Amino acid sequence: MRVPVSWLREYVDWTDGVEELAELLTMSGTEVEGIDWVGAPRDPENLARFVVGRVLTREKHPNADKLSLCTVDVGDADVRRIVCGAHNFTAGDVVAVSLTGAVLESGLRLRKSAIRGVESEGMMLSERELGYEEDSPGIAILPRDWEAGTPLQDHLPVSEAVLELELTSNRPDCFSVYGIAREVAAASGARLAPPPTAGPAVRSGAPAEQSITVEVADPDLCLRYGARVIRGLQVGESPAWLKARLTHAGMRPINNIVDVTNYVMLGWGQPLHAFDAAKIGGDKLVARRARDGEKIVTLDGVERVLDGEMLVIADVEKPLVIAGVFGAVDAEVDKETRDVVLEAANFSGPSILRTELHTGIRSEASNRFEKGLDANMVPGGLDFASRLLAELCGGEVAPGRLDVCAELPQARTLTYRPEKCDALLGYAVPAAAQAAILRRLECAVDTGALAEAPSASLPSWTVTPPTFRPDLEREVDLIEEVGRIAGYGRAPATLPRHSTAGGLTRPQEVRRAVRRALAACGLDEVITYTFVAPDAAAPLGLPEDDVRLRPVRLSNPMSVEQSVMRTTLLPGLIGALRDNIARRNDPPNLFELGRVYLWDDEVTPAPAHAAEPGVVLPHEPEIAAIVLSGPLQPETWTAGSRATDYFTLRGVVEAALGVLRLQGAFAPLGDAVAAHPYLHPGKSALVRVAGREVGALGQLRPDVAAAFGAEGLALCVATLSLDQLQPLALPDVPFADLGAYPPAVQDLAVVVGRDMPAATVVATARRAGGKLTRDVHVFDVYEGDQVPPDKRSLALRVVMRSPERTLSEKDIAGVRAKIVGALARDCGATLR
Repeated sequence: MRVPVSWLREYVDWTDGVEELAELLTMSGTEVEGIDWVGAPRDPENLARFVVGRVLTREKHPNADKLSLCTVDVGDADVRRIVCGAHNFTAGDVVAVSLTGAVLESGLRLRKSAIRGVESEGMMLSERELGYEEDSPGIAILPRDWEAGTPLQDHLPVSEAVLELELTSNRPDCFSVYGIAREVAAASGARLAPPPTAGPAVRSGAPAEQSITVEVADPDLCLRYGARVIRGLQVGESPAWLKARLTHAGMRPINNIVDVTNYVMLGWGQPLHAFDAAKIGGDKLVARRARDGEKIVTLDGVERVLDGEMLVIADVEKPLVIAGVFGAVDAEVDKETRDVVLEAANFSGPSILRTELHTGIRSEASNRFEKGLDANMVPGGLDFASRLLAELCGGEVAPGRLDVCAELPQARTLTYRPEKCDALLGYAVPAAAQAAILRRLECAVDTGALAEAPSASLPSWTVTPPTFRPDLEREVDLIEEVGRIAGYGRAPATLPRHSTAGGLTRPQEVRRAVRRALAACGLDEVITYTFVAPDAAAPLGLPEDDVRLRPVRLSNPMSVEQSVMRTTLLPGLIGALRDNIARRNDPPNLFELGRVYLWDDEVTPAPAHAAEPGVVLPHEPEIAAIVLSGPLQPETWTAGSRATDYFTLRGVVEAALGVLRLQGAFAPLGDAVAAHPYLHPGKSALVRVAGREVGALGQLRPDVAAAFGAEGLALCVATLSLDQLQPLALPDVPFADLGAYPPAVQDLAVVVGRDMPAATVVATARRAGGKLTRDVHVFDVYEGDQVPPDKRSLALRVVMRSPERTLSEKDIAGVRAKIVGALARDCGATLR
């Protein structure tokens, strides 16, 4: 938001410099992004050369048909001769003059020079040269009561400082010059002028209700609607001072009626709209929802199609404006307008925001409405604008005001404790100072026995914030106000004291442990988008009835590519892998910890809003997903290639489970293959912990990898449910004797059928080994010329130990014989 400082000073008695003003606002919570100096160079010597002048004579230039030779009174003893090419003035007019030596906004320095043989001693300025208009037909004509020779800067901002403010959406009261003046007065203690909302001195003609009627058909979207009638207006140019303020505040002057509505919006904060009264069908305005498919041509000449959730202001025949957002051509003020109906209303902020998003239109008015304005501002906005229309446009304000409002917002009453303020701020603010700050913020404060009692024994106060501060809802909000005005810089630099020890929750511990374990395995963590395309999971080849193919749809997506919520992390991970390869990076190994969004199998998602009662929301399970990448054919691996296969991936998963003090069991997919059709059937497994299925891992089928755009790569993927792991993770570990007797290790190489799962072989060996067998695991797999084509060799490492004695050769041989016999009998294995 842009705030001209000269306009601000009209509302608050600020006498210090602009830089000090910017510092005050920033330190009290209103961030000043910068100071923009507009107009001519601001040094006093230059500004002294811009004065008010009065044209004494105007004659034809002796050597040019299109030029005039004028004598101009500029307040000193010498009358200046000025050559001018404009034709919109006569003798006696008051004009803006720049004398010789002045530097204009454009950087042009005026020099005494001869124009067609006649010396000119200055320039009469147009509004374009003053910086108020992009194109001006002639010189600026000023009010006749301005005295010749007075500095032009006293009347018009020849040089102006404009504050560039970054405002927060919870402070709609600050989106006006008077709102910023309130902040300056509260922070500095300077005198605040009364609100600029005085109405017109004279009202005449038929009452307003005889010219127009108002109906609010949808009070949930239009909380208050006020209107006045002004008759006999003359549409024309606005005065230079008004154009200057609008231009410096960032708005383009249009005509005096529209400029007044914009000026009041910028100055007071209440958006307004002026209807040409002659164009209102049936002399009636209706605030209603638009009809689905209803059309309106907005002021930019675009025909727009409305829907039933948008609010319009209509007459008895057609919509006239998109309420609070943009006007239409059907009731536009033009040169023929004589009577207007002036609207000041209060609209639902969420409704305005939705309309902005659906129409793609955002205006200064809608920017204010969307944040939620105070409905009590409506009468002041109408009075302010009516007075200016009467003064600047020659209008007569009709008696009476139409005001339709179901219920005005009531100020809330809060209990406030000064001692609590000191405790939260960490430094003492005297109770009297706290009360003064709150009153400068226009809060009503009942302090009770403030004058008689010391601050330590003061009772609680009753504080009533103004209705234009809806953000003040709790006692702590009032304390925050006291703190920012008293100065957060006064807080001592001390470490906070904690009465309780900090720590991680169980989900946080699990998440951190898994993240560190995967990073230690050389994987890079990525964070992918939660919003994805509707067909993101299609390459996985899931069954048609799979819940992962019924994603949660967004009601207001940013694009089709981000219109649903993800049901699996794998597409995002593989997409990140593909993007790295496209940028000529080595294929990375990646992991992600994040949530997916799934409906229950039996739930059909309803389009109802989540805030409505009875609406079922999706589950949000937290998942850890892993993708390892490498060459598709092992024989193409080079010395720098990484091994990427089922066993490498299983080792990574075991490392993640190990940091959680869990041991996983890996079993064939079996009946679960339908849930994981994207995995290679012979190179995949389910992951179980304590009999509970917690995930799956395996090599991605080549056709699935190609569908994701990763052809030529071997991709091994795994998914683990962190929600399933959390109840089991990080158990208390009972003491286990390390053993006083050494273990005995035996390696066995057995040949089994290629379709025999390694997990079955390991389980059989464990069972046959008895209580002396402490561990059995596979440490090598061989398929090649030395075993039959339908066979493979598994190398097993068997660890045996007794807690009571050192094992003898007989003990070891007995365990070995039992294992070999069981493998031959149950698995068809032979020793290699």
